[in-house]
Amino acid sequence: MKTSYTAVGVSSLLASLLLAVPACWAQSTPTTLPAARVAQQQTAAPTEKPTVTTPTPDVRKWSFSWGWNREQYSSSDIHFQGAGHDFTLANVQANDRQAELTLANIFQTYLNPLRITIPQTNVRLAYQYADNTAIAINLDHMKYVMATDQLVGISGAINGVAQSGNQVLTTNFLTYEHTDGLNVLSVEWEKQKPVNWLGATQHARVFGLVGGGIVVPKSNVELGVMGRPRNDQFHLAGYSAHIGAGFEADFLKRFFVRTTAKMGYVDLPDVWTSAQNDKASQTFDYKEIIFAVGARF
Repeated sequence: MKTSYTAVGVSSLLASLLLAVPACWAQSTPTTLPAARVAQQQTAAPTEKPTVTTPTPDVRKWSFSWGWNREQYSSSDIHFQGAGHDFTLANVQANDRQAELTLANIFQTYLNPLRITIPQTNVRLAYQYADNTAIAINLDHMKYVMATDQLVGISGAINGVAQSGNQVLTTNFLTYEHTDGLNVLSVEWEKQKPVNWLGATQHARVFGLVGGGIVVPKSNVELGVMGRPRNDQFHLAGYSAHIGAGFEADFLKRFFVRTTAKMGYVDLPDVWTSAQNDKASQTFDYKEIIFAVGARF
């Protein structure tokens, strides 16, 4: 009887151990998750970023514009020299000569290709080589007309007679004009800044520019005091430099209107005044206002 109890006790002990060991092992061993599940838990969901639409750049880098101008000129000392004369006129006043603007002559003169040189005009070909920077070739076709019947100082000699005091500049004495014209051919460098003065959807900009180039006038000069006939031909007579600022606004995508104010300096050391190698020289300042219309391509 004693032996049976012992056998039963041993059997019960072994059964308890078999049940207890797996339970303890499960408590001391960390739970291993599938690799795919671990990666899913450790990887945070990516944050969605708002889509930014980049505007398509305008590939039209070139532009061409045509416009009209008005000028004011400073007074100028003009030195005349040649056969039988060497004299200077002091503080000579001059004006521009823009064609009169009326409803009748807009198409007859201003927009007529056959009368292209009658108004004071501007031609500009530009290349936009950066977002806010352009370089341009510019022709300012201005006109310079000496005011007649003005009283100026005179010094020097005419036909061997000394000149001093004052002289009235009648047409019998002198006609002096750069009317076809005072042509300034220049290269301009321009810096621009966008503005929203016309609304957020309207493209517009302000700009500043500097330029310099040559002056090729066709000078109408008649030395009446010397009996010289009229001389009127194109000639490289000097150079010019200027600065300017203005405003430009786009319309219909590729077209624009443009206004510019310039201040410039002109030096003309070699103006032809007759066919007998007579010459004049002068320097003066000018102020110019331009209105132009153009297109990009």
